[in-house]
Amino acid sequence: MILSLKNKLEFFRQSLFVRNVATLQIGSFGGTLVQAVFGILIARLLQPELFGIYSLSIGLAALVGLLLGAGMQDAVSTLVSSAYAKNDKDELRDVLAFLLKITFYAGIVTLLIFFFTPSLANHFYGDSMIGWYAGIILLAVFFSTSFNAIVQLALQVAGRIKPLSLIIFGDQFLRSGLAFIFVFFGLGVLGGVSGHLVGAVSIFIFSLFVWAWLNRAYGIFPSLRDLFKNIWPVSLKKYFGFSLWVAVDRNMGNLFMALPVVLTGIYVSSAEVSFFKLAFGYLNLVLSLLGPVSVLLNMQFPKIQIEDPAKLKKKFMKVSLFGLAISTILTLAAVIISPLAFKILYGESFVPSVSYVFGLLAYGALYGIGVGLGPMWRAINKVKTSILINFIILGAGIPLGLWLIKNYGLWGAVIMVTIWFTVSHMISFAYLVRKLK
Repeated sequence: MILSLKNKLEFFRQSLFVRNVATLQIGSFGGTLVQAVFGILIARLLQPELFGIYSLSIGLAALVGLLLGAGMQDAVSTLVSSAYAKNDKDELRDVLAFLLKITFYAGIVTLLIFFFTPSLANHFYGDSMIGWYAGIILLAVFFSTSFNAIVQLALQVAGRIKPLSLIIFGDQFLRSGLAFIFVFFGLGVLGGVSGHLVGAVSIFIFSLFVWAWLNRAYGIFPSLRDLFKNIWPVSLKKYFGFSLWVAVDRNMGNLFMALPVVLTGIYVSSAEVSFFKLAFGYLNLVLSLLGPVSVLLNMQFPKIQIEDPAKLKKKFMKVSLFGLAISTILTLAAVIISPLAFKILYGESFVPSVSYVFGLLAYGALYGIGVGLGPMWRAINKVKTSILINFIILGAGIPLGLWLIKNYGLWGAVIMVTIWFTVSHMISFAYLVRKLK
């Protein structure tokens, strides 16, 4: 038994996949952690009312800016990996240029929407300034996800996980840190959102230098001049059909995360929104430890599908149950310490959030079973089925959620979130288990 345990430990130590997961977890969770720390400091400075407005601004920007999300990056990751593995420099250049072109078009559409966000915010929340703040966040998202996303993808396929982790961490640290500094010097909500914009522009500029280094270190990656020169000639039709559904599926996940806070603000005050936002964000911070596993499975599942399809179901089951066990343990620990954590970290003003943390126990505990869903849908080319499932759930879940919030306030939001995620994950998991041989 002891020998078996030693063998398992040695396997985990030597496994490249496990080491990459651990490294990426450090960067990803570290970035999320510093974002949370600065978020705590911002919350203490702004207090519930203004922090609620700040949260609604970010939530509205996340919802409106779904086109700028990471969906297309995930969609072309398989194409980039394939071109890199085959040492096909021209194909790699075309795929990356395609991603940049799509990001540019999405940015234009999103920036046009920018001018409508004040009217949208005034209609739903009775405060047009929330829309203007959301617009500034939209600009930040554009700079943060444009070229930086391409650099991260290149580092991932090149196996440079440590630099990738540092960039992920640096992006969160710089944006959140500047937001805190601007709020600290009395600029309020405007300072918070402006800090995100300044940080995002800085990361954008830094990404250009990282790409120049990648081009020198790995000749397969095109120069900045070649990449930008190929943006217009590259065909959208060639890759768009493959990428579209994966991007839509990825953004479905972002939509599930953005909607709860945005919908909650329609029927409750901004101060109450801050209580739900902090409870929801507190658990998601802990659950973010599972994020890097899902990212690396985007590469792992397709590889298993090609090399040994018979092992795919077993691997999927193992990863899903592992995720479920970890999310249960993490959630229980987070819930137990939440009364003390909120009192120390956020102060007495935000203690009402604790009861909603307890209410989200089922949501957090069951969340981990979905860690491998997205990568598996893509690996077996059933992304459209995933979209259909989530579309139906949101189609029924949004009206139900609005009714719950209108009648039960923040507890309605807690019930809504639990139903949405649990039903989505369970239906998808059951379908995939039956589908895989």
